[in-house]
Formats: sequence, C-alpha cells, structure tokens
Amino acid sequence: MVGEVRPIVTVGDPVLHHPCEPVTRFDGELAALVDDMFASMYAAEGVGLAANQIGVPLRVFVYDCPDDEGVRHKGVVVNPELEVPGLGERHLDAGDEGCLSVPGQYAPLPAPTAPPCAASTRPASP
Repeated sequence: MVGEVRPIVTVGDPVLHHPCEPVTRFDGELAALVDDMFASMYAAEGVGLAANQIGVPLRVFVYDCPDDEGVRHKGVVVNPELEVPGLGERHLDAGDEGCLSVPGQYAPLPAPTAPPCAASTRPASP
C-alpha cells in the first residue's frame, strides 16, 4: 500500500462540523483516498482515521488497532450506519481515548467492545 500523507485537520475546521456525504462510487479514486488515509494515520501514529480528518467530507474511515489479546484488526469502513444494540447486548470497555483532530487530548471513555455499525467493509492488507 502506497499513499500520500495528508495533513490532519483539527477541531474548528468546518469539515469536522458538518455531516459527511455518502460514498457513491467504489473506484480507483476511493482506493487512492483509502491509501492516503492509512498513510496519514500511520504518520500521525493513530489507530483510526475518518476521511473528514484529512479534509475529505466522505463517509469513510480506516483503522488498524490491536485488541486486548494483541490481535491486530485492520480495515476500511464505508457508509457506516449506527446500530444501537439491545440493553443485554451492550458491553463497554473502559479506556483512554484520543482523537488525531484534537491533538494531545485524552480522556477516559467507555467504548463498545464490538463495532456498533453496519457498513460496506473490506479488510485491509497487513
């Protein structure tokens, strides 16, 4: 995978404060964007990045992070839709969370142990 490192936009940038557009074309341009997103995320030492964090208002995010057992999970999510689990199915894992668009800030934030969304996904090559 080869991609161009793009600057991470930070809080206050308008692209972070408006809903993103759905992806409608799954083509080479989207593949190049995904490569740029991975390159930008790795350069910023992050574990996840949304397209709007590099100034592109599309509903895409990439991730590459280990779970509690050290197993690496890497992929691309396109057009995610939030799915709220039932009360008995909701499990949270406490931990500190940060955001590349809010540099240097971390806070304890319980997060779902399973992704709460449905989307077009594809695993990414290691």
